[in-house]
Amino acid sequence: MHIKKQTILLLIILFSSKLFSQELKYYGSFEQGSLVIVDGNNIEWAWLDSTKLKVDDKKLLTFGFDAKETENKILKIKHNDGKVTLKKIYLPLRKYRVQRINNTKRQFSKTADSLQQRIKREREIIKKSRAKIGKTDSAFYKSGFMRPIKGGRISSVFGSQRILNGVPKNMHNGLDIAVPRGTPIYAMADGIVRLAGENFYYTGNNILLDHGQGINSFYFHLSKLLVKEGQRIKKGEIIGRVGTTGRSTGPHLHWGVQWYSKRVDPAKILQLRFN
Repeated sequence: MHIKKQTILLLIILFSSKLFSQELKYYGSFEQGSLVIVDGNNIEWAWLDSTKLKVDDKKLLTFGFDAKETENKILKIKHNDGKVTLKKIYLPLRKYRVQRINNTKRQFSKTADSLQQRIKREREIIKKSRAKIGKTDSAFYKSGFMRPIKGGRISSVFGSQRILNGVPKNMHNGLDIAVPRGTPIYAMADGIVRLAGENFYYTGNNILLDHGQGINSFYFHLSKLLVKEGQRIKKGEIIGRVGTTGRSTGPHLHWGVQWYSKRVDPAKILQLRFN
């Protein structure tokens, strides 16, 4: 009888442990312009619709939703024991601000034809650098995220529709932080430098960091670059200094975050607490 009780107790422990090992924790919100991190155990693979997701150490994965994304999604996660978790994701519409900027210099409303070749060349460089994003299962970001600037004034928010001198422009895909020239810029998370570009027409001196599993961040209009392409970076490491290079009206940092090419709100990144 005593042996039978021990056997039953052991089965309960094993069953409970098995259930616990399949538990999934979601960090982030299921809405436009958001990043979601999933923490679990014994994950064999995961898909978001037709996109296969990277999984670090069978437990950590991430995905994001573009600022204008409207299609509902199906998340499918398979555990090593064969169990499959299905989650249907509904994306509610998000309201964004309209930002009207008048009396800007004329060249900020229209680009001269003579510059098109230069712009095209710089876009090719960016495209080549971005092609390296998401090639690894490793979650370099697992130590968490931080604000790349200490202090400063938010001069433009993510998602705002900019109208320059009455001309509608593309949605603002980052967060602008106005601070004095020379202010240190810190890496928002661990990662690898994929681009350290100098004197680009639109972005000036700029940096692209790869944080693993498709998460990447970019930093525009710098006065000085302090990193090189291929360099490994730690969260909080100084990567450059604020400036007003490129297409800029004053000293500030344009800080952007994406999951692959999907535009994510940097302000929401700072709300993630998963470690």
